[in-house]
Amino acid sequence: MRKILGTSALVGLVALASGSLPGRLAAQTFGVVSPGFGTPAPAIVQPGVISQVLVEGNQRIEPATVLSYMTVRAGQPASADQINDSVRALFETGLFRDVSIVPRGNVLVVTVEENPVINQISIEGNDRIDDDPLRALLTSRERRVFTRAKAEADADVLLEQYRRSGRYAAVVEPKIIELPQNRVDLVFEIEEGPLTGVESLRFIGNTKFSDRRLRRVVSTDESTLFNFLSSTDTYDPDRLELDKQLLRRFYLSNGYADFEILSAVAELAPDREGFFLTFTVNEGEEYDFGPIDIISNAEGVDVEELRSLVVVREGADYDVKDVEDSIAALTLRLGELGYAFTEIDPVPTKDEANRTLGVTFEVNEGERVFVERIDIEGNSRTLDRVIRREFELVEGDAFNALQVRRSRSNIRGLGFFRTTDVTTEPGSAPDRVVLKTQVEEQSTGQISFGLGFSTSDSVSGEVSIVERNLLGRGQFLRVRARLSGSNQLYDLSFTEPRFLDRDVAVGFDLYRRETNDQDTSSFDTRNTGFSPRVSFPLGRHSRLATRYRISQDEIIDVPDDASPLIQRDIGDNITSSVGYTLTYDRRNDPIEPSKGYLLRLDQDFAGLGGDTRYVRTEASAKAFTRLISDEIIGSVEIAGGAIVGFGGYEPNISDRFFLGGDSFRGFENAGIGPEDSFTEDSLGGKYYGIVRTEVTFPLPIPEEYGLAGGLFADAGTVWGLDETTYTDPNINGGNPVTVDDSARLRAAVGASLFWQSPFGPVRMNFAVPVVQEDSDDDEFFRFTAGTRF
Repeated sequence: MRKILGTSALVGLVALASGSLPGRLAAQTFGVVSPGFGTPAPAIVQPGVISQVLVEGNQRIEPATVLSYMTVRAGQPASADQINDSVRALFETGLFRDVSIVPRGNVLVVTVEENPVINQISIEGNDRIDDDPLRALLTSRERRVFTRAKAEADADVLLEQYRRSGRYAAVVEPKIIELPQNRVDLVFEIEEGPLTGVESLRFIGNTKFSDRRLRRVVSTDESTLFNFLSSTDTYDPDRLELDKQLLRRFYLSNGYADFEILSAVAELAPDREGFFLTFTVNEGEEYDFGPIDIISNAEGVDVEELRSLVVVREGADYDVKDVEDSIAALTLRLGELGYAFTEIDPVPTKDEANRTLGVTFEVNEGERVFVERIDIEGNSRTLDRVIRREFELVEGDAFNALQVRRSRSNIRGLGFFRTTDVTTEPGSAPDRVVLKTQVEEQSTGQISFGLGFSTSDSVSGEVSIVERNLLGRGQFLRVRARLSGSNQLYDLSFTEPRFLDRDVAVGFDLYRRETNDQDTSSFDTRNTGFSPRVSFPLGRHSRLATRYRISQDEIIDVPDDASPLIQRDIGDNITSSVGYTLTYDRRNDPIEPSKGYLLRLDQDFAGLGGDTRYVRTEASAKAFTRLISDEIIGSVEIAGGAIVGFGGYEPNISDRFFLGGDSFRGFENAGIGPEDSFTEDSLGGKYYGIVRTEVTFPLPIPEEYGLAGGLFADAGTVWGLDETTYTDPNINGGNPVTVDDSARLRAAVGASLFWQSPFGPVRMNFAVPVVQEDSDDDEFFRFTAGTRF
């Protein structure tokens, strides 16, 4: 039989222990039967001297131990205050659940009722969280004294742990099972309840950006049927704070320098099964950069030398990131010049009439403070060095607040931790500080299932296992299988993002790919390869990725009636190549950019052994800008490529470029370019060029439908074959067949419909070619959809 124990201290005893009863009280006041609160008690007739103190009721605790806590001693007078203090002291030990002190003549009798000892602690009902992490949170211990207060405090800690995991309907109740010899089994009974999702995510006060756009900024998602393996749709107070920072960052990066978050409220539904999150914001006005200047209060600093390092330009859209980048560049340069203790303060000058925000970068002498030590706590799984290498300063460096903030951002960017906090504490000397880093681990493994549909590949599926923090070393590992109507891909990918603790990423890809191109070119390909790679930054916005590839590339399943220009390529080749990708990224957002540009150059050199020898080059430039309003985004992309063989090797059909489908809307996959006029097989080309333009905008319908629209226009061509005529006795009566290899321009225009459906993002393209050749294969409609869950 289970029974909840409690302390049986009586009202009179509690009042006396707190000093609320009259100072002169009869010893009988401390008896088990107490008079009502405030009832006068008879005075001690003759205080006298206590001749003996007797301890009764104790089972495990020695009388001497009881007496050691008391202020009353044998051979001394006993006052009411001393008796009060003794009762209070005995209760505060936590060893007793009831205490009474009663005088019998000159003998003082202390009667105690000991708290039981915990024999065993059990946790029941916990399916979502294992016993070990829950036990680690408990302060109650086996073979220690049981107190109800401590058990209830432990229950609160367990409940908080469940709330942090998104289960606000959880109930934790401590119960005990009484055993002989004043022992108990302590049982924490848990009702975990369902995950408390985010039923609604709303924004109030936003007129420049829609709720739909802001939902894509914050990390919290609304609960849907298809994200049951994600934790971002459950309420987390720490994530709410992160979302506030993300909103501030978003608005400050888009020119809204006066942006404020007036409130962020999380309301629990009456059924405790969901939260309603509401952000109330004041967007303010959009600003451009005003006059930019640098002044120095530090002796010896050459201001003119620093001006070229400032990336902020007068008249450009205000972006707090440009200010931070300028401060970082100035700080780094001053450090290189020996000014380790200067501070850069951006002083704003606001012109509300013209809506400009000027910035004056003040160079000031700072205090000589050094980093004495970097302490890291909370990383139970992730190795210290994985966190430490994200710091932009080390022990012994001059303290720099900007570098500390950036270091915190770097650690958060790893995605390994639920919370990250970097604080400064005094060091061993006035010019020393300690950086204390507190993190909270979160799950970094993921099993994902993908499902998609497109008009080209029909239904496609993907299964992948991803670990972003392998063995706590910060390494990335992915095992993936992707199947569709025309493609199969199996690959293993590994990346060490900080090789030798430097900003150098080293990894490899091992893959097997099979592609069915029978509908367009009457052949299939099979590629099996291994590709190690190394990438590193060249600057704040540029990065160079290098790679080597060794692969077996096969052209198979070519029917007898295929073009002879394809049949001659049947077989397999070993490709051994080195290559690189150079990127320069000035977009304001890598996922949904609204301004900035991205430049990219790819080159591969095949011929380091193997059977193929060519140079393959591709380049692209894409720019984004806001049109009319912040919700209407325009983009322009120019791309081109060339592959040139050498040493007598001519690129075969699997090496060449094909355009169409997603790469050239309005035409089928491989729908334009050189084509065998007799067999109608697409042959691809050695060169291509294309211009893509697009405008996306919200539709004038309620945004909860998740619909947006777009207009686009693509123009380009693909051309270049080494052989444009052939003669085959079995084709065209043995007469020559000529391939049209001209570089005539093709163009198409169209419209897009975007839908953020419960199944994932859906895109529908409707396109009409406006410039085409008779041999081209056009495509009016293309539909793609997919999700990860």
